Amino acid sequence: MTALQTARDLQTTFPIGDRRFSREDMAVIAIATAMDKKAVRPVLLDLRNQGAFTEYFAIVSASNARQVSAVAEGIRMFFKQTFGLQALSVDGMESQTWVLLDYGFLFVHVFQEPTRELYQLEQLWSKGRLVEFTEDSANALFIETKGLAKSEVEGN
Repeated sequence: MTALQTARDLQTTFPIGDRRFSREDMAVIAIATAMDKKAVRPVLLDLRNQGAFTEYFAIVSASNARQVSAVAEGIRMFFKQTFGLQALSVDGMESQTWVLLDYGFLFVHVFQEPTRELYQLEQLWSKGRLVEFTEDSANALFIETKGLAKSEVEGN
C-alpha cells in the first residue's frame, strides 16, 4: 500500500471551502459528472457490509467507445481539479468498452451497454445496498460542488 492509498483510506470527507463531502456524496458526484457527459442507467451500490475491496461501486453506461472515454475522462478531471483527488488507477481506456476508475473507497465503472450486460455487476454484487438518489438530487449536488469550487478559485 502506498502513502497516497493510506492517506486516502483514512480520509472520510473531502472539503471545498467550509463544505465537506462524504464518501457517499463523492460517489453521487461521480454519477452526476457522468450524467453531465450524457451517461445513462446510473446505479450506486454501497458495498461496505460486503467485505469488498471498496466501499462504493458507481456504474453507468455510455453509447459508444468515444463516449465511454469522454465520461471516464470527465470524472477523472473533475475529481482532480475540484478535490485534488487522483485515481489510484485507470483501466480500460485502450479498449473503451469498460473503463474502471479506482479511487480506493470508490470504483467508478463506465461501460458500453453490451459489456455491462455481459458482466452484470449489479447482479454479481446484488447483496450490496442500492443507494437511492434521483437525477435531480445528484445534479443539485454536482452544481453545488462546481459552485463551491469556482468560489474557492475566485476567492484565492
